[in-house]
Amino acid sequence: MDASLTIKMIFSIIGGLGIFLLGMKNMSEGMQAVAGEKMRKLINAVTNNRIIACGVGIGVTALIQSSSVTTVMVVGMVNAGLMTLTQAIGVILGADIGTTITGWILVLEVAKYGLPIIGISAFFFLFSKSERTRYTAMMIMGLGLVFFGLAQMKLGFAPLRDMPEFIAWFSKFSPNSYFGVLRCCLIGAVVTAI
Repeated sequence: MDASLTIKMIFSIIGGLGIFLLGMKNMSEGMQAVAGEKMRKLINAVTNNRIIACGVGIGVTALIQSSSVTTVMVVGMVNAGLMTLTQAIGVILGADIGTTITGWILVLEVAKYGLPIIGISAFFFLFSKSERTRYTAMMIMGLGLVFFGLAQMKLGFAPLRDMPEFIAWFSKFSPNSYFGVLRCCLIGAVVTAI
């Protein structure tokens, strides 16, 4: 792989991660400002039952086609004090199940909606006089930044798909033995974490 492609990949991944983290922060702050007592009660009612919370995670992930975005939204809600960690666990487990369901549904690429969401919500954020509207726009803009950041990171990693060296490296791992399964799980965990 040549140096210019490597630099382009690194810039895209770092930039996408920065946009993603900024979106998460904006979404969390917007939620915290907008969430009134009614929203807190609604979230508590839905997520107090673990099975219903799991169903919410499945539904949201199936709807937006990304367990990462669902998890980020839940982390934002916990950070904003809207949910407890116990409530969040049910939704996140549901999001993991929802990931398997998304393969059955027609692919809806939410990342392509990131820029329009950012643009429309930025208009309301900049020109609205109502504080509630501004914070709602900030929350929605945060969600758009999360989508856009994920798309940028995906673009950054895209050249790896066509690299014969990368494909050959992955083909070395096979679950033929107990240690082979452990190695595959370890590699999957590392790649997912990255």
